[in-house]
Amino acid sequence: MNVTITQIDTACMLIDINGFRIVTDPTFDAAGGSYQSGSGRILKKTGAPALHPEELGHVDLVLLSHDQHKDNLDNSGREFLDTVPRIISTREARERLGLTAVTGIDDWETVRVDTDKVPGLRITGTPCMHGSDEELHRMAGHVLGFVLEWDDQQHGVLYISGDTVYFKGVEEVGERFTVDTAILHIGRAGFPAQIGDRYLTFTTEEAIRVAKLFHVNKLVPTHQEGWEHFLENRAVSHGQIIAAGLENELIWLEPGVPVQLTI
Repeated sequence: MNVTITQIDTACMLIDINGFRIVTDPTFDAAGGSYQSGSGRILKKTGAPALHPEELGHVDLVLLSHDQHKDNLDNSGREFLDTVPRIISTREARERLGLTAVTGIDDWETVRVDTDKVPGLRITGTPCMHGSDEELHRMAGHVLGFVLEWDDQQHGVLYISGDTVYFKGVEEVGERFTVDTAILHIGRAGFPAQIGDRYLTFTTEEAIRVAKLFHVNKLVPTHQEGWEHFLENRAVSHGQIIAAGLENELIWLEPGVPVQLTI
């Protein structure tokens, strides 16, 4: 089945599977905003979305890895949720957002999505550790990744990592599923002045490790630019991925430009 992926902003992507349209982690605010996080750190947005909600057309589903951080759900993204018929996220997000459209799931819980466009579409929540140690992880709160399965997948599932570092839960994704395409949240998000060398999302080195461990056919980096706290930019990650021998697997998205894949 043909799949089209369009990078919009941060980890916000439009994934079109045979006409069934999914948006991930919606962020549509303009560049230049500053946001205070629950931990007191200031998030500064430096990039603008390549597309705005009115340009997307109908969206069937939002996959929201978590709602508590503005680089995954900003103010315009929150308004966008009100226009979408179904949202899958954490159980905590369902409580905080107060929207009947939200289905809250736990790690390894699977929900079916009934659509004639994608027969057998199933979405499984996968575990995340949003911090390089337990203290950061607890402060960050619950985050989900997602595995997307449907009938007649040719080479394996589509995996979206969510905001996570490398840990045993990520390895378990590869033990439970054959992964064809891995969309990985990289960028090595962090605040060196406050948390030192600790970090909150995949480093490029960790993303390479995941891609090789899973023997992926396609590696799609996202969540790597648009905010001041991303410490590894696109140029850094691109060079490291190529040097690691993953040039043939790398799908390098340009914002606003759809890329067609076969999964």
